[in-house]
Formats: sequence, structure tokens, C-alpha cells
Amino acid sequence: MKFSLRLKLILLSTILVTIIMASVTFFFTIREIESRRVDVENQVERIARNIATMQLVDRLDWSLYQNYITQLIAVDEDIIYIAIYDDHEYLRAHSLNLDLIELETNGSISIEKQEGIVQQLDAGAVAVESQDDLRTQIVNIQSGDRVLGSVHVGFSLIEINNHLRIDIIRNVSMALFFLVIFGTLSVIFSRRLSKPLEHLSAAMEEVKAGNLDQEVKIENRDEIGQLAANFNDMVNDLRERRIIEKLGQELSATFQLDRLAILIRERLRGVIGAKGAILFLRDRQDKDLYCEITPDESSDPPCTLTLDNHLQEMLLENPDGFILKSAPEELQEAFSNPKSQTSDLLIPMNIKNELFGMLVFEGHAEDNRVDRKRQHFASILANHAALALENSLLYDDLREQERMKHELAIARDVQQKLLPSEMPVLAGYELNSTCLPASEVGGDYYDIFHLDEDQVGIVIADVSGKGTSAAFYMAEIKGMMMSLVPIYQTPKSLLIELNQKLYRTMERHIFASMIYGILNIKTNRFNFSRAGHSSLIHFSADGHGDLITPSGIGLGLDSGRLFEQKLQEVEITLNPGDSLLLYTDGLSEAMNSNMEAYGEKRLIETVCAKNHLDVSAIRTHILQCVKDHVNGHDQSDDLTMVLVKCLEESAN
Repeated sequence: MKFSLRLKLILLSTILVTIIMASVTFFFTIREIESRRVDVENQVERIARNIATMQLVDRLDWSLYQNYITQLIAVDEDIIYIAIYDDHEYLRAHSLNLDLIELETNGSISIEKQEGIVQQLDAGAVAVESQDDLRTQIVNIQSGDRVLGSVHVGFSLIEINNHLRIDIIRNVSMALFFLVIFGTLSVIFSRRLSKPLEHLSAAMEEVKAGNLDQEVKIENRDEIGQLAANFNDMVNDLRERRIIEKLGQELSATFQLDRLAILIRERLRGVIGAKGAILFLRDRQDKDLYCEITPDESSDPPCTLTLDNHLQEMLLENPDGFILKSAPEELQEAFSNPKSQTSDLLIPMNIKNELFGMLVFEGHAEDNRVDRKRQHFASILANHAALALENSLLYDDLREQERMKHELAIARDVQQKLLPSEMPVLAGYELNSTCLPASEVGGDYYDIFHLDEDQVGIVIADVSGKGTSAAFYMAEIKGMMMSLVPIYQTPKSLLIELNQKLYRTMERHIFASMIYGILNIKTNRFNFSRAGHSSLIHFSADGHGDLITPSGIGLGLDSGRLFEQKLQEVEITLNPGDSLLLYTDGLSEAMNSNMEAYGEKRLIETVCAKNHLDVSAIRTHILQCVKDHVNGHDQSDDLTMVLVKCLEESAN
């Protein structure tokens, strides 16, 4: 069986009152009556002893006893009878107080009948209900060691017992009265004491069931009131934790900045109890500029705020924010726009000790008196929201990077298709090439194509810069070359025309360098022109390498006259075992961690050491030597080279 706290308090108070009243009855009534009873018994015992000592005067005259006890019983109202027996237990004298005896007949009673009544009383033959009212005190009549008889004095305890009964009834009545009084008071006080606990228990059951919208009214400042206050704080913490968890789930459901901004404004506005909310985020370019994130359907232009380092530090040092009315004057001036009012609450959004953004809650309070706990809670939610917003921006960056990466991968595939997929087969010659862009796409270009049965065009070019811009111009040069090759028969004439076209299309800060030559496989002659490109290296069969650098300036730098004046065409005759190396500056200028370039001298030595091998082995050897030189240092420029080798059987 389950007992409520109120019932326990009532039972406890009842038991306490009962114990108190029982103790009072025992100590102040029963003990007092018992003391009076002992006094009467002692008094009767003294009377009996006095009677017994009379025999010492004259034992032969029993009438002296009779006269004495007759007078004595008339004086002492508590004595019922006195009986004197001799040593043979023969009743010699007796006296009876008829006022204390209830007889069946009225009138006088004979001596013989009185004697019988005395003997009957002395034998204890009385009604059951009167046994507690009669006591007998017996004292022997002695002469030395000899017992001459005995004195029997019967006395009444009726008055004492009646007083006892009356006192007990009075005490019981008082106990019942006090029980009623204290019971009523205990009900009232137990109700007053247990009611807050009952409310607290009921609220805890609701919390256990998942209902956190509970608040216990604090009626007293005692321990129960403190318990209620602690309960309210606990429930408020649980409620805030649930809000944080729910907000986190909602924020993690999307990475779209607009949707996040709407969600953050509405959720935090509801938690704070504000009329509206304005979200400001720091501009990604200007770190002092904060821009309002407005809904798409909003017709109002977004606000912008400029906060210098001092104001940003001020907000970082006060993470719970300000009521604008109580904020420092310089901060009020920074927020002096039509959308801000003095009653607005400003909450900073901090990430990694930087002011990422701000939330301004509109119409939150009329004065400086504001719920600091709720303001602190708003700061916690704002920082959670800031993380979600930062993740959204990082996600946008990552998505943009992935998109660019995908587009660059497509561009790289397209660019690779613009380069020769395989080397043409030439009688008496070996050809090989490689192109390694520094990024996904590059600005280097090379091509080898047949002009007729005996002539092959070889071109290598380098557009200034790297990346997509250079790749775009490389594709443009590829298209122009394909359109000009059938028309112009010499390298110089083709480059003059190509320069004019590029000058009209290229931006002024962009230019391209190029070597274009024509190899005649019958005459073993190679005619080429150089438009500001790296030198061509001619390796002879006997192990020497020569840099050949005809004059010429880059494509797109001049409209045509100066370019044509500077451009020179050179002819080289190839002997069996000779090799040609066309390359971009990404090969000769490959840097190691000490910023030391590979250099053309080292390049010549590298090729001369392996010139007796086929061009594929020479290319592999060059790339390995360059790799060893840079020793893991990042590639800073596109690397392209074309190798041409005249074989023994090509002798004409």
C-alpha cells in the first residue's frame, strides 16, 4: 500500500499527540493516584499497628478492642471494617462501617449478622466489580515472638478509584480534543507543506513523460522553495538542450545559405520572443563589412554595416551581446540604420575568435531589463547557427571547387585531344614528345603534321601564364595554325600572318612564344623560325650540342612591322645520328627547393650522354634527371619537349 506524504504527516502528528497525552496521563494522573493509594495503605497500616499494640496493655479484656475500634471506625471514613482475631483465628472483636456497605434490606442489623458480614468481607467474598475497591491490611498481635492474634483492617479505595476514573476520562477527553485540534492543524499544515511537493512530483512525472513545458511556482523561501527553484533550472536546461538538439537537426538538414538564414531567423526569434530578426554575415572580401542576408521575396534593400577592429573586438569580448540602448555609443552609431531601434538585442556570432556575423532581434525589450539567461541562451544558439552558416559557405566553396575541378578535367581531356595522340612514322627518323602541364590545363602546345609526302611541319609554343586562360589561347593558336599551314609554305611567312591574327585577339598582357619548322625528310634539312621561344638544341652524332637562337619576338606583342623585321628563318642540315630538341622554358627552368634552375647547359649534357640511344630512351632520361633535380619541389611551369632524331639509313 502506498501512503501519501500528507497522510504520513497526519499519522505522525496523531501518534505524537497520543504519546504525549499518554505520557501526561501516566506521569500526572496515574502516578498521583497511585501515590495517594500508597498513602492510604500506609495510614491504615499504622492504624492496624496501633490497635495491635493495645494488647500489650491488657490482653484479657477484648472489650477494650471493641470500644476502641468502634470509635475509630466512626472517625475514619475510609475504613470499612476492623476485625480482631485471637491466635485460634476466632473473631474476638469487630466493627463495620455500614455506610460503605450496600445491603439488600434496610434498617438495623444485628451483631451476629454484622459479624458474618465482616467475616465475608475479610474472606474477600465481594462482588467482582467491587474487588478493586476493597483492600485489607493485616497486622499480628505479638508478645515477643509469640503471636497472640491479628488485626484485620479493611479499607475502601472507592474514592481514589473514582478520582482515577474521572481523571482518566478527563484526560482521554482532553486527548481526543487535542487529537481533533492537532489533527486539523496537521491536515492544514501538511497540506501547506505537501502541496508544493505534490506539484513538484506531478511536474516531474510530466518531465518523465517527455513534457518539458513545466514550471513549479515557488511559494516559500525554504528548502522546498529552493528545491522547486532547482527543478525549474533543471527543466529549463533540459528545454534548452532539446531546443539546441532540434535546431542542430534542422540546420544539418540543408546546406543552402538562404534556407539556413530563414531557419535561423525564425527559430531564434521564437526562442527569444522577438518580433523579428536580422542576420548579418561578414563579407568574404572586406573583413570590416557585414551584409544583411535577406529573404529572396524581400523588396527592401539589404543593410550593410562597417565595423572596424575595435568594434569587432568589443563584440568578441561580450559574447552575450548588448541591448542597443545600453551599448557603447560608438556601437550605437555603427547600428544607426532605419531597421535598428534602441530596444533591439544584438548578439554576435563568433567562430575561432573572429566575428563571423551578428543577429539583431527586433522589439525584444522596452528597457535595459532583460532576461540574462535567455540572452545567454540566444548567444549559444547564435554560435551554433554560425557553425552551420560557415559549413554552408564551405560547402558552396567545395561544390564550386568540385565544379571547377570537373570542368578543368574536361578541359584537360579536350586539350590533350588537341595534342598529337601518336607520333607520325617518318622514313629515316624517330620522333617523340611529352607535355606535362603544371595544373589541370596548361598553355604549352606542340604538333607534328604532314605537309606533303616529303615535308613534315613541327611546331612548339608556350602561352604566357598558366591555367585556363593560357589553355584557351593555346586552343586558339592550334586552330589558327591548322588554317594557315596549307596557305603559307615557309615558317617565317606563317608566323608573320599568325602574329597579326593573335595581335587582334589577344589581351595586351598576353603573348605566346613559338618555334615552327619544316623538316624535309629527303634533303634532311630543317627550316625554322623562332618567335621569342627558347633556343633549339642541335645534337650532332659525335656528342656535341649547340644552341640555335634565331632572332624573333613573341607573338601578339607587336602589330606586325617590328615582328617581321626581327623574325629570322634558319636552315639546319641533319646528318645520321643527329638530334633536334624543341622544348619550353618549363624544362630548362625547372626549379629545386633552392630555387636553382635546371638550365640549358645541364640539359645539353644530359642529352649528349644518351644521344646514342633512341629518342624514347632519351626522353625518359631527361625526365628522370629533371625529377632528380627538383627533388619533390612543386612544378612551377608547363613542361613540353619534342625530340627528332635522324637515323643512319636516312643518308641520301
